[in-house]
Amino acid sequence: MKATRMIAPLLGIALLGTGCSASASPGRAVKPSQRPVVLTMASPLTSPQGLDDYVHEVTALTGGGVRIDVKNGWRKGEIDFETGLIADVRAGKADLGVAGSRAFDSAGVLSFRALGAPLLITSYAAEEQVLNSPIVGEMLSGLNSAGLTGIGILPGDLRRPLGVTGPLVTPADYVGRTIGTQQSKVADETMRALGAKPVQFPVGGKIDRFDGVEQQISSIYGFQYGKAGRFVTANVALWPRPLVLFTTGQAMERLSSSQRQALKQAAVAALADSMARVRGEEQEAVKTLCRARLLTFDQATPDDLAALRTAVQPVYDLLKRDPQTKHAIAAITSQLQSVTPEAPPACKQPASPPDAGKVLLDGVYTMTTKFGDDPGDGNVVPENYGHWTFVFRGRHFAITQEYRNACTWGYGKLNVKGAQMEWTFTDGGGIAPDNAQNKPGEFFVFGWNLYRGTLTLTPVPGATSPANFRLKPWHRISTAPLARYFSKRCPPPADALG
Repeated sequence: MKATRMIAPLLGIALLGTGCSASASPGRAVKPSQRPVVLTMASPLTSPQGLDDYVHEVTALTGGGVRIDVKNGWRKGEIDFETGLIADVRAGKADLGVAGSRAFDSAGVLSFRALGAPLLITSYAAEEQVLNSPIVGEMLSGLNSAGLTGIGILPGDLRRPLGVTGPLVTPADYVGRTIGTQQSKVADETMRALGAKPVQFPVGGKIDRFDGVEQQISSIYGFQYGKAGRFVTANVALWPRPLVLFTTGQAMERLSSSQRQALKQAAVAALADSMARVRGEEQEAVKTLCRARLLTFDQATPDDLAALRTAVQPVYDLLKRDPQTKHAIAAITSQLQSVTPEAPPACKQPASPPDAGKVLLDGVYTMTTKFGDDPGDGNVVPENYGHWTFVFRGRHFAITQEYRNACTWGYGKLNVKGAQMEWTFTDGGGIAPDNAQNKPGEFFVFGWNLYRGTLTLTPVPGATSPANFRLKPWHRISTAPLARYFSKRCPPPADALG
């Protein structure tokens, strides 16, 4: 029920694995053929926006001559989802693939392992510096021996320790613990070096059986891991998860030489916007998690960080047995000497408590919408449409929604300030096939007008005002805030309205 996307200006960067430089004009469209070539891309990502920047650049650079059809959630629910995806592309089940750099050593490609070396790339500034460097082209060339062709590398989230049974700040905190990892031999070796037992789990899998996990903050928010894991070590970035774009020679044969070059140029052109999106999504997730007050953002001391680096030294000894990985680690280390990292995530204290205002909205409201009512929405997310019931009571609100196979609920605190209302979600749940139920800490702002029982919501510039809640006017069916109007199939908790 929410979507935010941040865009930044393109930066001039080195072209990855193409033999060309960034001085080539990425803005010049290639003349399309009469019929566009449609390439399917297998993606493990759960967000439909994750590859939008790259897809847009491919369309622009080929003048519409090449279209990318992204298949998200590839091998969803599997533990070895990324290595399976790589095998599927190699077998011709998809034309293109995208997978975390961490997974390729399990597929016999060792050239990306330096990107996942523990505590080496520890900020987004560092990741951007590395992905702008010539080392990326060298890494992509390592795909050739596996019968694959490298296209480029896009940035990914930083992965941090999330403690479930306690904080994960010092090496001693890991000893004897079971730590969840995902698709990375280097991550597993790192946990063993820290004295922990690594156990791999799938995307979105439950984490309450672990003592902790290595995870990105956007997923801690998105999969509601803050309900089980309560301790994020904010200034310990274990490694990033860059995304490798790749294909096969057979798929490339369908394209002209200029179209092949455009696929690689598009990865270069999309890097800056993709980095802005990744950083922006993390920042929004931090704000939401802080409002929910479900977890703490702990800080490791300089001595703690030094001890962690000492503890993972055996992993470096192992990685450096491979000459190419040893060279890559040295090149990255040299690159990062001039990088100034951004501040780690933290919760900001509010300057003053919000103005309670005067709530005039008590009652029950309904709205019915369907896919197609929002002309700007090209993705059928059933949680965003259907029959809605909204109940306001004083400083509280609660919602139920039903559409197709989705039936969701959400509730939280309401604050009215003149012609604006603010919603802060306490929780959300129900049947959500796209994981798009509302989540603790989400914060929405709307303009509002109530006239003769019809409530109209409007967007507020600079705020998050999701369209799915304001596609049509609401109609008040009761001035008494009664819970009996909620969906019988997925009602909110009994105490949702205070």
